[in-house]
Amino acid sequence: MTGRHGLQAKMTATYVAVTAGAVLLTELVIFGVAALSPPTPLTPQAVQGLAQATAEGMAAKLGNIAGKSGHLRNADLSTTGAPVPLGQAQPDGGSGVAIGQLAMPGCDLASASFAVVVDREGRVLATSYPACYPVGSQGSDAQAGAPRKILASFVRWQVENTGRSPLPSGDVVVWAAVPIVLTAPGQGPKGPGQSPPAPGQSPQAPGQSPQGSPSPSATGLVRGRDYAMLYLQVPAVARAVGGVTVTPVMIRTGLAVLAVAVPAGVAFGLVSTRRLTRRLRRLAALSLEVADGGFDRRVPVSGRDEVSQLEENFNRMAGQLQASLDTRRQLAEANARHQERSRIARELHDSISQELFSLSVLAGGLRRALPPGSAVLTEVETMERTAADTMREMQSLLLALRPVALDEVGLASAIEGVCHAYNARLGVRVRTELEPVTLSPALEHAVLRVTQEALANAVRHGDADLITVRLHADHDGVVLEITDNGQGFDVAARQADAAGLGLRAMCDRVAEHGGVLAIDSAPGAGTRVRACFPLEAG
Repeated sequence: MTGRHGLQAKMTATYVAVTAGAVLLTELVIFGVAALSPPTPLTPQAVQGLAQATAEGMAAKLGNIAGKSGHLRNADLSTTGAPVPLGQAQPDGGSGVAIGQLAMPGCDLASASFAVVVDREGRVLATSYPACYPVGSQGSDAQAGAPRKILASFVRWQVENTGRSPLPSGDVVVWAAVPIVLTAPGQGPKGPGQSPPAPGQSPQAPGQSPQGSPSPSATGLVRGRDYAMLYLQVPAVARAVGGVTVTPVMIRTGLAVLAVAVPAGVAFGLVSTRRLTRRLRRLAALSLEVADGGFDRRVPVSGRDEVSQLEENFNRMAGQLQASLDTRRQLAEANARHQERSRIARELHDSISQELFSLSVLAGGLRRALPPGSAVLTEVETMERTAADTMREMQSLLLALRPVALDEVGLASAIEGVCHAYNARLGVRVRTELEPVTLSPALEHAVLRVTQEALANAVRHGDADLITVRLHADHDGVVLEITDNGQGFDVAARQADAAGLGLRAMCDRVAEHGGVLAIDSAPGAGTRVRACFPLEAG
């Protein structure tokens, strides 16, 4: 992560792209299904319902206009600017039909979509078909058939709200007649249409037809507020429309949803990636610390996802690096100790051992040169024996200090070599019973050092001339046993003595590897050293 928000920004951008793509694809599928949906044919009853809805909506609009302006002369009755073909109705895509302005020079008897407004005296106030129903004319005289009947009956306020009628040409049309009611209170009509009901006519109750049945379109009329009548006629045959129509409202809604999806994707991406990126940043910071040598640092493991596995692997790697560093440090210390032991052994051999040998030779020569019965002969013999004993202990010490390359010869061969050196250089018989065992390098080194220390103690302090070394494995681990026929000693007294450095060194070395050291000895009865090491130690 080179940037502060690199991964988070990329993941958030991915969420935004996926969310926006899903929304856009869904909208395209919806619009495609709507555009490709099979057309639904309209029945005459359906066309009649559309015509009624169109007439009622247009009457309400005209009533509002008349209430404000006081007249409807030359009002625009078209609902579309596009031409509407003759012979079939054209749905407007909503809940009505399209009414266009017919600009034909003559009055055609074919079925057409038009609307006419007449007053109570039958005069035309507004029209969308001026060739047949010119403004100011008596609309009832303009054309025979249903229009003449309907418009003539309107003068007597005897009209139903909708119906179907045949034309002289044989075409069937649906029509709707809706009264135009003033919607602005306190304002009367001006011009034609303001005359009261004809003399001799009894006023009808609002919403009642001449036969006494209620007229749905006239329900709620207030006497004296009826201004004019709207007549709307369309062909009973309509062009089929699609099952679903893609409207501007649908498009705007889709764009709004798409616009909302972008910030929603940003918010979701930031929230969902915040914890992940925080864990990765913490892991990156601890990686730098480990790279700088802080192998003891650990990252807390949270969750069970892939990042938690990465955290566990990081902790395992740091632990292995720490263990490897500790092993290298221990090896370096061991090598340093080996080098130091080699240097000390070399110095002892080159200086003190040579001096002791010279002293022993001089004492032997002096003893042989003195005449028998000399007064100093006893002291010279004592000096010769002391020099010989000192050289013997020095040889034992040099054998204990002698480093052995375990990696090259193995544990059994190394023990055999040490025992052979005691036999060859000191004349001590050492018998070995060694079984092949597989141990860690650290445990092999501990077993070899305990063997060397026990052999040195048996020779230097116990004055043993027969030593037995056994190494074998049992069900609990590996057992090392060194037995000698030396002078023996009081174990409790020796352990309490601060000078028992060799015994304490063996105990510490065995305990360091989880083992147990047992020493059985008594004055004049020899000594047995038994060290038990667990196989899993080291």
